[in-house]
Amino acid sequence: MVVKELKLDFLGKIKKPEFQVRRKMLSKILEGELAASSKGRGIEFTGFRKYVYGDDASLIDWSATLRAKETLIREYEEYRNFQIYLLFDVSDSMLFSSTEKLKCEYAAELVFSIVYSVVNTGNKVGMGMFTNNLITKNIPQSGTKNYYRILQDLTNPENYGGAFNIKKVLMETRALLGEKSLIVIVSDFIGMEEGWDRYVRMLSTNFDILGIMVRDPRDREIPEDAGQFLLEDPYTGERLRIDTKDYAKLYKEMAAKEEEEIKQGFQTAKAGFISVATDEDFLKPLLKYIRLRAKIIMKMRE
Repeated sequence: MVVKELKLDFLGKIKKPEFQVRRKMLSKILEGELAASSKGRGIEFTGFRKYVYGDDASLIDWSATLRAKETLIREYEEYRNFQIYLLFDVSDSMLFSSTEKLKCEYAAELVFSIVYSVVNTGNKVGMGMFTNNLITKNIPQSGTKNYYRILQDLTNPENYGGAFNIKKVLMETRALLGEKSLIVIVSDFIGMEEGWDRYVRMLSTNFDILGIMVRDPRDREIPEDAGQFLLEDPYTGERLRIDTKDYAKLYKEMAAKEEEEIKQGFQTAKAGFISVATDEDFLKPLLKYIRLRAKIIMKMRE
């Protein structure tokens, strides 16, 4: 399926003051708290060694010293940067909307905001757009050239629409990325095949994973008094006519159950998970997650 027109004027958005405010907030969080949660505050803890005369006494770990019954200090290794790889679902189910924006338009703005913010921190960012395979492959790099390649892919309507196979895409991603990265999967996660969570667990052994579920309000519920609806499977084309009075409650319950199962799948894989809706601002839940993640990891290291 080819989308003839997408409302994705990113360059126009950059000029708006509110976008710059949001970008600065996200850049600060990504550069500070996210980098710290991945690598430590500028350094990565590598282990303990015996204290010798001349060592910085502030590096003594008294808890470890008491356990070992000898004076131990923490050793750290400096790190240079972090990198993010965004997996952006552009399959057929993402071309739906009951609001002003298609799910893919909303998700593309989210992806662009992260890309633009990371570029401004000087760190590496990459993006792969996917359906039943990776249709674009921009590996994480720093600099404006990579940024413009990603922007070109995001605004190309021919990249949108197609089947969906997240298992295959996760395996392709695993083979594509060499360095340890934070992989952010942006999708509505509709059409997930049984066993998909095993692939997330497999990927999480080598990479940090964050799933961002993008849902339209109609993905979650239908109005009870709207009369008859014609529902269509975005992948098979199968249609079903229903009366909302009879199915609204069941539809809502099944949608909530599906979302909970997907959330549990990510959490079982020790991956992060955020749920956003196209009629809400994505910035608040994204910032909330990053801050919470940083606090949890830093607490674990105390």
